[in-house]
Amino acid sequence: MRYIRFCILFVVFGLAFFSCKKETELPVDMGYKYFPVNTGHWAIYNVDSISYNDFTGAIDSFHFQIKEFVESVFVDNSGAETQRLECYYRPNDTSNWVIRDVWAENLTASTAQRVEENLRLVKLVFPVTEGLQWNGNAYNMLGEQNYEYDNVHSTFAINGFSFDSTLVVKQKELYTLISEDLQKEIYAARVGLVYKRYVKLSKQPSGVITKGIDYSYTLHSFGN
Repeated sequence: MRYIRFCILFVVFGLAFFSCKKETELPVDMGYKYFPVNTGHWAIYNVDSISYNDFTGAIDSFHFQIKEFVESVFVDNSGAETQRLECYYRPNDTSNWVIRDVWAENLTASTAQRVEENLRLVKLVFPVTEGLQWNGNAYNMLGEQNYEYDNVHSTFAINGFSFDSTLVVKQKELYTLISEDLQKEIYAARVGLVYKRYVKLSKQPSGVITKGIDYSYTLHSFGN
């Protein structure tokens, strides 16, 4: 009888323990907040670009704005819920917007993907983890390119904005005596992309740039 009572008490306390433990467990933060896909979400970027022409020796600078707008949701050929992303251009903040591209993006349980110029890229993977690496070209015909998370869930300030939770995606970082090859993006929670830098330059050993391009996207404004 004592043995039976002991077993009953053991089961009762065991159930109570696991029940309390389950109630106190916090849900895992997958990091979906870094890739908002709600219809109506928009962001405007200031784009600064410098182009180096090795034939003419000319150095050209360009400044304009790009707006990305989640216009609607549709189901693609694979049956996946997909966002229609409209991209607009204007030379300055007093000009009218002109649509330039229509892209698409998907948020799945494990990835955030975007189709740009018919090229599907894996922008983020989940759960977001410091140092995690993945192939950004996993769904296209380009060669493998390792992306890596850095400064996950860190504060970041840019262009008058202060964000309490951001992350860096290092896409490429290669420097030699005669070249620079850099690609990185920064995402903020509930905003998405806030900064992008792309550098692909050829140089002389003295450091003089002979050809290439250097451009950046900097968040100007955003909303829903």
